[in-house]
Amino acid sequence: MMLEKIIENFILNFKKYLYAILGLISGILLVEYGILKTMFILILAFVGYKLGDRDFQEKLKKQILNRLKD
Repeated sequence: MMLEKIIENFILNFKKYLYAILGLISGILLVEYGILKTMFILILAFVGYKLGDRDFQEKLKKQILNRLKD
């Protein structure tokens, strides 16, 4: 019974938990490495996220093939 309530609470408030964890990680990075290194890490994480997205991969592949044909 208690586990069901915990799971339900987690599902209903998923974004709150996600952003809390992201805020914690960002805070640790800022304190540990400073603003510039943290920005570099976050930019690389975003690039990795975009490159891992299938839709983005397909669009990028089509653009590269179109440019190679021209």
